[in-house]
Amino acid sequence: MTPDVADEGGRPDEDWVLNNIGARIRELRKSRGMTLADLAEQGGYSEGYISAVETSATVPSLSALSTLSAVLRVDVSEFFPREVKSEVTVHRAGAPNHLRLAESSTESYSLLSSRLDNPSYTALRHEFTAMDTSATYRYLGERFCLVLEGDVTMSFESESFNLRPGDSLHYSSHPEHILTIDPGVERVELLWIVTPALVR
Repeated sequence: MTPDVADEGGRPDEDWVLNNIGARIRELRKSRGMTLADLAEQGGYSEGYISAVETSATVPSLSALSTLSAVLRVDVSEFFPREVKSEVTVHRAGAPNHLRLAESSTESYSLLSSRLDNPSYTALRHEFTAMDTSATYRYLGERFCLVLEGDVTMSFESESFNLRPGDSLHYSSHPEHILTIDPGVERVELLWIVTPALVR
């Protein structure tokens, strides 16, 4: 189980996430009886890459983390430190539950819903300022996306949808989909509501 880790302001310690994400992936893999080869094959990555992630030799992108969490049958929020239980949780605009997987990363998630046991959904704010290539995601659950800023294109096999601020998209059971920032767009902000493939 992810421990309760927070800074003096009660917010999860981002350094803890960076330093422990590989060990957490290894723990989840072993608890499911999976080998490195199993996780690599199902995630579409090389064994060497998975090994490097688990030993913290490399930091996975958020798209890779989304794919690995789907294969491991957990929500991506599993990699955030768990909160102290409370009936009501408030996330202040100036102090979000924030996850940036590398200091130089142009992509980040802010967790908006509570990190409590057995959630029925997860709410995330997804921000990025640049993306050199399209990001591929694999997720077998259900997702709702609302574009808050910027223009993006979401592609599903033979269908592609251009989304502008205020547009939304709801989909389920799409093992692979591609998110692309449209040309000339410098910043994108999305709101995601996610139902995990399997509630842990």
